[in-house]
Amino acid sequence: MSDVLSAEEIAKLFAAAEDGDLPEGPRRRARRQSVHKIDFSRPMKLSPVEHRRFERAHTSFCRDASVFLSGELRTSLELEVINSAQLTWSGALEEVPRPSVQFVAACSPGDSMVLLCIEEGLILRMLERLLGGDYADRPTSRALTPVDTSLSCRLAEGLIGTLSTAWHELLGLDVELSQLGLHNTSLEYLAPYEPTLALTIEVRHKSVSTTMSLLAPYAAVEPGIKRLDANAPQLPPGGSTRPPATTIDSALGGVGVEVRAEVGSVGLTIADVLALGEGDVVHLGPAGEADLVVGETALHRVRPGLSGNRRAVQIVTPGGGAT
Repeated sequence: MSDVLSAEEIAKLFAAAEDGDLPEGPRRRARRQSVHKIDFSRPMKLSPVEHRRFERAHTSFCRDASVFLSGELRTSLELEVINSAQLTWSGALEEVPRPSVQFVAACSPGDSMVLLCIEEGLILRMLERLLGGDYADRPTSRALTPVDTSLSCRLAEGLIGTLSTAWHELLGLDVELSQLGLHNTSLEYLAPYEPTLALTIEVRHKSVSTTMSLLAPYAAVEPGIKRLDANAPQLPPGGSTRPPATTIDSALGGVGVEVRAEVGSVGLTIADVLALGEGDVVHLGPAGEADLVVGETALHRVRPGLSGNRRAVQIVTPGGGAT
């Protein structure tokens, strides 16, 4: 069969096309291509496990920072990490709410810096509270005065000091406030594509919610990454994180507890108790078995008696407990 169409066949094809009735030819199966999206704005310098461990470690920072701020402001505040990401430096700065007041802290060992960004509204609320106002009042946006800057730096020093404690335990690094109250700076001493760990921390007071951000270039935390891995809990061969019973026994073996023998008891009215005086005898009933008690738990049934010139009990039902 020839692949060349005659003039009559070509005319029929054109007529069919005008009527929308073209014959179906063999369909070609589309080749599927697997496309992997790569987000270059999120450099993954920490493994997912290290990233989660770094995020969870700031739970203690939030707890201690809550105590510090609540004491300074004389009102209850709650802090919680609500987001963490690995971004470029420029991408992390773009995520910071505007306007924000920024504080630069030096990280040692090394010469790296970390950035604490606090929403302007949060700073103004804290300043109003320090000066006797109500934290819940919506503050009016304004340029920070020298007095505002001084008070803000005092709060920032406390927060960064709390952060330093958490980082020292986690990474073996110390953090100290370096530059005071920089407002919406771009900190151009860092390259735009510098890998950065960004934490967003929510600050709650009743129905008021604001945020602060912690931006930590990877160069700042890199000296402590090995320590971060070393602090990871080591799983036993079975894969369970529960310590073996021998370890628990060893840890608790030296704890002192009070052990007492309840030899007998009797029911009295309040009037009878108040009427007791020196020399009175309270009869507890006939001597027999008693309970050896730790706290409120009866461990053994025992028989009271003497050992030489000292009172003693003899266990008659080991582990029996009270019935």
